[in-house]
Amino acid sequence: MARKYTWLVIVGLIVVGIVAVRLALRGGGSLPVGQESPQAVLRKLQRALAEGDKAKFLECFATRSEHHADAIAALFDRAQAAARLRTALREAYGKDAWDAFVSCQAKRSEFLAFVWPREEEVAATAKIAVKGNEAQAELPSGRGLLALKLEGVWRVEMFPHGSGVRERREALARAAAALDQARARIGQEGVTPESLAQEVNKPLGGEP
Repeated sequence: MARKYTWLVIVGLIVVGIVAVRLALRGGGSLPVGQESPQAVLRKLQRALAEGDKAKFLECFATRSEHHADAIAALFDRAQAAARLRTALREAYGKDAWDAFVSCQAKRSEFLAFVWPREEEVAATAKIAVKGNEAQAELPSGRGLLALKLEGVWRVEMFPHGSGVRERREALARAAAALDQARARIGQEGVTPESLAQEVNKPLGGEP
């Protein structure tokens, strides 16, 4: 009987260990706050982007490995680089300069995915459809779709299994660098929002 209970204890510890590892990959042992609904996650994401809070941003995503988490972090860096460029373009060329830059992007919805406006609440304007423990959010102003999943709390699903997260991370890092380089060119002779957009597209094969 004692041996039977010993095996039960061992199996229980293994299960607890597996759960702990999975929780760690998803952002730590404790569940993050402010993610009790798909709308709450979108609000938290928008605050994280506006405040430049990478840790809070990462909490909003389901991550399956260290490489997956690195790709999400690179996504944040790229979004912040785009936001810096948006501010600089508007200050240098006027309020329509950012729209002119975006209009030259080959994949507009991908480019705008996490370049969210400061003047409107995305959670209030997104169209969210929930089905069981999964949801889909259609973001406003052509910013595409987000998939969400309930795993104790709601999280965004980005770069699903087999989507090459290392390559995604590298591409996002290149995009962030290109956007910062474009920002440094603002104000130089002959430079326009449209010409900057073309410069950003070239090293990335048309994908900012």
